[in-house]
Amino acid sequence: MTGKRAVMTTATIDYSRLIKARDIKAQRDLIPAEISLLQAMIVIGEEKWARAMAIAEDAAYPWAMRAALRGATTLVRGSETMDTLAFLLGLSPEETDRLFVEAAEVRL
Repeated sequence: MTGKRAVMTTATIDYSRLIKARDIKAQRDLIPAEISLLQAMIVIGEEKWARAMAIAEDAAYPWAMRAALRGATTLVRGSETMDTLAFLLGLSPEETDRLFVEAAEVRL
């Protein structure tokens, strides 16, 4: 019976590159909690918005969510409505955060 010996190697961890919890919280604090639907629509663009709304208007989609999307005038980060809209638009959480940051800069 021949056995293989494990070879020990050393690894160096660059701790300066680790993101600390307080840094993540500070970044999240910079993301607006609320934007207007119109601000979001302007940033997203007419074509992508229309595709998402076509999906949302499909009768197979839950009625309450369709009503929430049609009746929304503001979008709240982390709300079920915003999560659904992000899904319809194909946005990752990071892209959703960026949407809120960019939309907040749109002056109406």
